[in-house]
Amino acid sequence: MIDGFPLSFFLPLVVHALAALTTGVTGVITFSRPKRRGRHPKWGGRYLWAYTVVFLTAIILSVRDFPTDAYLVVLATLGYGFALSGYAARRFRQEPLVSRVVGKQWVVAHIVGMIGSYTVLWTAFYVDNAHLIPGLKQLPTLTFWVLPTVVALPFLVVSLSRFAPKIARHAQLDQASRGGK
Repeated sequence: MIDGFPLSFFLPLVVHALAALTTGVTGVITFSRPKRRGRHPKWGGRYLWAYTVVFLTAIILSVRDFPTDAYLVVLATLGYGFALSGYAARRFRQEPLVSRVVGKQWVVAHIVGMIGSYTVLWTAFYVDNAHLIPGLKQLPTLTFWVLPTVVALPFLVVSLSRFAPKIARHAQLDQASRGGK
């Protein structure tokens, strides 16, 4: 027992907290890197690996108090699904299956997946821990479910408007060069 927690809960909790911190930091670093080969995809890979650990440890921790913590399983699965889909859209964009599903709009799937996963990460953190943070525990619970999305929406809109039109223009040019087919 450590601080009243059994070791089987405490160790995954420590790993989970460190992985979540790593995910948060690598998310900011990845987002701030120029969007081209090199650092951005490399940090994106690190983000996905850290998110994988967050997902697995969240599931392990939620099983202990499952009926009560079922929402954490849902958030962990949703966030990891966003991260995997965003990563896959970029990493496997030229593979036939991915190309058939998202086509030239892979960048939209990538941006929505990655920003969505980061938003879910923060939502889960606040929903589960806000009561422990002085000044936040007085706010209504709904705040922690909604605020991360409200904060993320401008980033999503700016990212899509900045990067998605380029892909759409290229798709239109490709179509025009093939005789409008």
